[in-house]
Amino acid sequence: MDLEHRIRMAEGLTPLEAEIGSFILRNPMTAENASIIELADEIHVSKSAVYRFCRKIGLKGFNDLKVLLAKELTEKKENIEMIDVNYPFNREDGPQVIADKLLKLYETAVRDTNRCIDAMELQRAARMLHHASVIDIYTHAHNLNAAENFQDKMLTIGRTVNCPKSFYKQRSAALAADQSHGAIVLSYSGKATYIPPILKALYQKKIPVVLIGRYGSNLYPQYITHALYISGRENLRDRISQFSSYISMQYMMDVLFGCIYNMDREKNIEYLKNAIDFMDDRQVEEEDR
Repeated sequence: MDLEHRIRMAEGLTPLEAEIGSFILRNPMTAENASIIELADEIHVSKSAVYRFCRKIGLKGFNDLKVLLAKELTEKKENIEMIDVNYPFNREDGPQVIADKLLKLYETAVRDTNRCIDAMELQRAARMLHHASVIDIYTHAHNLNAAENFQDKMLTIGRTVNCPKSFYKQRSAALAADQSHGAIVLSYSGKATYIPPILKALYQKKIPVVLIGRYGSNLYPQYITHALYISGRENLRDRISQFSSYISMQYMMDVLFGCIYNMDREKNIEYLKNAIDFMDDRQVEEEDR
């Protein structure tokens, strides 16, 4: 997880600690080159305040902070040309340029999302879904693509996933679910109007919920069991299309599937082996397998 995401995710930062984080994000080179005493003097705080800040964002100490800053500064130098995820190509761009720019956008979106991952929270979310008898996914619009792709993957290992599409079916599914179910809500912004009533219904039935969206999308933390975050560079309206959020959501869902799959890896491999001839009736030669 990168430094900005660590600071955003940190719980219980005091105003002073938040100011330390803000200064470091604005002046990463200064912080990377300074000693802890020099940085404390620059921000007009105590050395112990800087140390407490480092601990609260999940680092062991100031040296870990400097290592993280050095790594991120190096990566930025190597990737100096940033892509505009909202308008990734221009009017004059030809086919190859468009292809190259979208390639860069996809790489950026996946890399950003990878940096958002909290491995422990991901593991907890995957474990909860692994133990669920049925997984219900609540989403709409283009996020249905990622939901249905996840549904297909889970079905290949014998797991049932529901993706109710309409307003009526989503509410009916929430009412019909019981505590053996697990739920996933996919929403980039968290602002979709279908979300609050669904979350309240699931909460009342004590059904655990995983939210997947950008930072700031968890608008109802009292109802959310686990939150997983994706790249958040995309504008909600001023854009060509949902290039970045689409690939970020797909990546996170694939990662989630991979974690669930590995929890019963040998069993899933055996299931796939036993099912393949029934599911795929093509006449495939041995060398094509």
